Amino acid sequence: MGRITTSSGDDGFTLLEMVVVVAVMAVLSVTATFSITDRSRGEGDVIRFAAAYDRLRDAAILGAAPQGLILVPDGWQILRPPAPNAPEDGWQPVGRAQKFRGEARFEGPNGAILPREVPRAPKPDITFLPDGQVSPFEVTFIGNESLSRCRSAGVLGLDCEGA
Repeated sequence: MGRITTSSGDDGFTLLEMVVVVAVMAVLSVTATFSITDRSRGEGDVIRFAAAYDRLRDAAILGAAPQGLILVPDGWQILRPPAPNAPEDGWQPVGRAQKFRGEARFEGPNGAILPREVPRAPKPDITFLPDGQVSPFEVTFIGNESLSRCRSAGVLGLDCEGA
């Protein structure tokens, strides 16, 4: 009969070796995720802003009340309309300001719309009316390697093009 022998201990991986491999893979995947996200910063801003535009326009139409958007440093803030009997300057900020990941430049019919801190009595830079009209504006989103422009002429919605 043959003898049964035990292994010498050199076969396979130890638990410590497996933990090191998993940690290295985690670091590589996080690095890859951030590098992909950074390249599409401008594109992400276009998508987020277009979604906010659609939500605010729909809210104005369905709620039969105007909605507003004010540009703040590095982003935008949604404004709630004044109460029916309140003065016209009674707009109130809603939620937290949304930050742009890249650079954004806004132009209105009277020139550049510059971001500012939300004043005590804010007035919207872009107004969404219950009849579907929106203040005309053009915005240029500048990412790492991309340039996108979005326009709103009033009634036709938001028209975006990437270059």
